[in-house]
Amino acid sequence: AMTYTCSIRSPDEHGILTVGGDLDFAASEPLWEYVEPCLGPEKAVVLDCSGVGFLDSMGLRVLLQADARARELDTSLTLAAPSQPVLRVLELAGVQSVFSIVDEAPDVTPDAAA
Repeated sequence: AMTYTCSIRSPDEHGILTVGGDLDFAASEPLWEYVEPCLGPEKAVVLDCSGVGFLDSMGLRVLLQADARARELDTSLTLAAPSQPVLRVLELAGVQSVFSIVDEAPDVTPDAAA
């Protein structure tokens, strides 16, 4: 079963996309269809990867594809709080320097406890 989940917050200023579960072959197409429309000139995307339990080469390909598209559009894709499985794959593939990575996702909920 596909445990892949995603949600969008504040897509206006910058989209904060949360992905979780298994980013594998089955999830690669929906993941691209989810991220791609959010990318646009002056629309930076932050991908919260803290809940990703598994990432394979197909999932990684989508992340690289999204990053390349962001560059084409002169905007940015940031991976926020990548989980250990994500970091491990990025390191194994030698691509962690390609991505902009931050330790935690920006919090856009106005009523969040500080």
